[in-house]
Amino acid sequence: MSDNQHDIFFARIEQNIRQHAKHQKITLSELSSGIDMTEAGFYKMLSTESVKVKTLRKIAEVLKLPIQLFFEECTLTKNVNGYIRKSEPNELPNQAEYLTERDALKKQIELLESQINDKNKIIELMGKK
Repeated sequence: MSDNQHDIFFARIEQNIRQHAKHQKITLSELSSGIDMTEAGFYKMLSTESVKVKTLRKIAEVLKLPIQLFFEECTLTKNVNGYIRKSEPNELPNQAEYLTERDALKKQIELLESQINDKNKIIELMGKK
């Protein structure tokens, strides 16, 4: 593997970790705590391209994702319903994409239901006056 390919490979892993954490609203600080690492150690690991497979497994467990997603060339794009994985041309969506999108939609539904409950409470309180 040439130096350029090596750099691209680790940049892809780092980008995917960051994107999936952001998508799940998990900060890198929370992610580092979840894998029993200091925040400084986590950032150093990413910047020095010294990510071990064991660490990737832990990260995948915290993010509840299959480890192979870290190696794929993908970007998460935002749509009306949240983030979805943008596939490469002619690539069939895989189960992990659907699971990620489903989880994002579930979180959005929970948020909307919570907002409805809050508004109903406000209406109820205003009706008592």
